[in-house]
Amino acid sequence: MRPWITLFTLFVVCILSFQFRDSPSGASHPVKAERTILAIFAHPDDEIMVSPILSKYAREGVRVYLAIATSGQQGVMPHAHIPAGDSLGKVRTEEARCAARGLHINPPLMLGLQDGKLATNESFVLLHRKVDSLFNALKPDIVLTWGPDGGYGHPDHRAVSNIVTEVYQLGGTNQPKKLLYPGFPNETLKDLPAFKTFVGSWLRNSFHTTDQRYLNYQIPYDVQDFNNAKTLYGCHHSQWTPDMVDDIFVLLGHAGRTVYLRSWYGETALKKDLFE
Repeated sequence: MRPWITLFTLFVVCILSFQFRDSPSGASHPVKAERTILAIFAHPDDEIMVSPILSKYAREGVRVYLAIATSGQQGVMPHAHIPAGDSLGKVRTEEARCAARGLHINPPLMLGLQDGKLATNESFVLLHRKVDSLFNALKPDIVLTWGPDGGYGHPDHRAVSNIVTEVYQLGGTNQPKKLLYPGFPNETLKDLPAFKTFVGSWLRNSFHTTDQRYLNYQIPYDVQDFNNAKTLYGCHHSQWTPDMVDDIFVLLGHAGRTVYLRSWYGETALKKDLFE
């Protein structure tokens, strides 16, 4: 094993020892039968589709971790006036920490790969090793990541989906029990109300949807989880203005306070809980 892989694994184990150290109250939640969820995405703010259930399960005492492949250092938005590069990456890393604190999940695990370059052979190898290390260190029961569509086709999103699935399907002692991809039912984009910003039209025209019969995990959540997720999405201020956040959560709300997911291997039984 290469030294950097060992160091990365040790870092993850250290995170395990300081759960919720960044929580505003300083209090940890009781662990419920040591159940663990690991969400793995490409950029800070990619957690949007599952953020209400990250809040829900953390509130119920499940250990929840968010791993982010890149710092999003290329994600320039005009309103933020922050150039691409390390300065933006540092801002977005802090935004991810802010969001995790508000969701009462563990501090985000930043994997340190390059934004915009995940779909390369070199990145594939590095990401494979880091995901494998996460599985071994955290031993998650449930893994959530982008589906093959990458939400709206982003190459980095597709790359994360590809590699997480690749590591998962290898099996092994520490294989998680389930790998799930979030998605929006086709009906979600129908009869949407008016939007405030261009983001609404972009979501309507660019986001990929899924036939609902494939989205067999339909996880309900409370209004407090919806409001919590919306408030915390405001942490990502380098990417979204308050009006943009409102538009994004119109779409989430249109899904009926339910997060839809599907199993990687196509099981069909309808589930209302990730741990069923």
